Amino acid sequence: MNSSPIGVMDSGIGGINVLKSLIEKLPNEDFIYVADTLNCPYGTKSPEEIENLVRRVSNYLINKGCKAIVIACNTATCHSSFLLNQDKVIVLGVINPTATEAIKNSKKIALLATNATIDSGVYQEILLNANKEVVPIKCSVFVEAIEKGEINSEYARSLVFNHLKSYQNQNIDSVILGCTHFDLYKNHIQEVFKNARIVSSGKPTSIELERLLKKNNLLNPKTTKGKVYLKTTLAANLLKEQVKIFDLDYEFIEKIIV
Repeated sequence: MNSSPIGVMDSGIGGINVLKSLIEKLPNEDFIYVADTLNCPYGTKSPEEIENLVRRVSNYLINKGCKAIVIACNTATCHSSFLLNQDKVIVLGVINPTATEAIKNSKKIALLATNATIDSGVYQEILLNANKEVVPIKCSVFVEAIEKGEINSEYARSLVFNHLKSYQNQNIDSVILGCTHFDLYKNHIQEVFKNARIVSSGKPTSIELERLLKKNNLLNPKTTKGKVYLKTTLAANLLKEQVKIFDLDYEFIEKIIV
């Protein structure tokens, strides 16, 4: 048993979709969420830049005493292999749990992700090894729009439709939201792929985190509701406005330097 917090990191607000699933699955745990909004988006940066950012944020969470770190960002997960060499904390990315879920009952999978995630080929390798047909679609433009607050607007709906409409009639039966930001466009994406199953990262990642914590005897022994602390590398007031759409209970928001 261990009462230390769980760290969750993302380039911005997208990872809060994963955080909410983690809280639902593990309500007694404390969470520290870092939105690296200063450096958002990650998906258009070089592999070296992304790895450096992941290293800095993960070091911050390790220094805060986190017992586990969830990389709630597909792009960051692709460039976090160096963390596997450390044994200080459990490290869980979103790609393996999400891909494993998508493989179930699927034949042809559309992979919606940032440019960097697509270019890494990590998802494609997992899905192709499972004998699935993969249609990778670069969607970094969605991240920038979401961070600017374009979510339920007509602009957002048009952006998604125009970007994806050419893939409508390709017999796609599952769609991976390969960027945690894209949960905020889930309804728009479902409008395009009306008969496809939409696979998000939150639920499968929360199931895997619970399994790892149990395996390592790290579940929080307390029976009271856990606390959530939000950190940002840009401006606290900006994140405070952005998180209003999530209906998230948290203690406070703090600007940090990593």
